[in-house]
Formats: sequence, C-alpha cells, structure tokens
Amino acid sequence: MKRILSMLLFVSGFIPFTYILGIGGFGFQGGQSLLSIESYNSTEGVAELNTSDFSNPLSGGAYIYIDAIPFVDLEADFSLSFKEYTFDFTNSEDNIGPYDFSWGDFSIYLTARKKIVGLGIPLLAKAKLFYGGGYNMHTVTPLMNLDLMESALEGNEGNEVNIEEADPTNLSEGDLISFLKDNQVKSNGFHIQSGFQFKVLVLDTFLFYRHTFAKDIVPGQDHFGSLNLRIGYGL
Repeated sequence: MKRILSMLLFVSGFIPFTYILGIGGFGFQGGQSLLSIESYNSTEGVAELNTSDFSNPLSGGAYIYIDAIPFVDLEADFSLSFKEYTFDFTNSEDNIGPYDFSWGDFSIYLTARKKIVGLGIPLLAKAKLFYGGGYNMHTVTPLMNLDLMESALEGNEGNEVNIEEADPTNLSEGDLISFLKDNQVKSNGFHIQSGFQFKVLVLDTFLFYRHTFAKDIVPGQDHFGSLNLRIGYGL
C-alpha cells in the first residue's frame, strides 16, 4: 500500500497545478465547411462570364478559451477557409481566362458554451458534451461576377465602360486578383454549435459541429455548416 501511495504521489508531481485549477486552454483548429457552390454562367448582351463549381473548403486556425467562470465557458477562435475555382470572360472584343482564383473567408468566432453532461477520472482525464452559440465576423474574397468584372474594367480604363465592348485583355490575371482582394466583403452573423471535449492531463481535444448564419459569404446562401477538430493545451 505504501508503495502504491508513493507511486501516485510521484505521478501527481508531474501534473501541472494549472491543470488541477482548470482555467482554460489554447491550441490549433482545423475543419471543413459543408457547403457547395455551383458553376456560374452570366450574360449581358454578348458579354459572358463563367466560374467553376467547388465544395467543402478546408480551414485552419487557432483558438483560446476560459472555463474558470461558473456555469459557462467563453472561447474565441479564428480561421482561414479557402478553395480554388476557375474564371473566364468573353465579350465582342476578346476573351480572357480561364484563370485560377481563390474564394476565401477569414473568420473570427466569439462563443459562449455550456456543458450538457461530463465525466472524468480525477487528475487524469475528463470529458464533456457541450452546446453553445455566439457572434461571428467574416472578411470574404468574393467570387468574380459581371458587376465586379465591369468595375475592374472601369478601374483600368479610368471611366465608365460598356462591358460588351471594353477590351478585357487590358487586365492581367494579377490585376484581377488584386482587384478582388481590394474589394473584400465584410459580414457579421451568429452561430450555434455542439460537440465533445476530451482532456488527458494537459492534452486537450475538441470535436464539434458548428452552423453559421451570415450573408454575403456563400453566394445564394445565408447559412452553412462545418465540422471542426481542435488539439491544444488545457490549463
């Protein structure tokens, strides 16, 4: 018995005091958005623009949370989600493309979450189911469309143009990429989420589903889901 007690005391000496306190954690986050954007074809007279379809972009980022507050945990995370697509444009003057572009969404999520049920082994491991929700902010590189193409041509020419007749070859692929970056869209919304947290000593993992409600992120949609995995350090 004395030998067992001595071994337990020896092991507990390697368990950080901050883990016993359980004040929060931080780490890395990866995920996959569950969305689909269909191929797009738009015409205005003889001007025609096409973009390819894409779906389920991957994301990566980081997170931090505090669970020292009674009854509720607070967390913040950021991520960058992106996916490549192709674009081409034709009018009476000429045609350009297909070019490889990227749709992107840089997002920040602020969330309050609450435990549904929990279990654990004292000092060694604990797990819990949780749910929550909060506020989210997005900066999106938009998909190219006819309105943006017309604006890009006008910016290059320095005055109003007829999209059916303006020479698109005056715009390089680099010019168009820079134009889209300069015309990023800001959007805010809210989200709900639910998942599972498992912690062994200081190794902290989360697996959860999140549903985001916000406009101007996905063309033709105002909400989408995502699956997310976190691995980090639990204090």
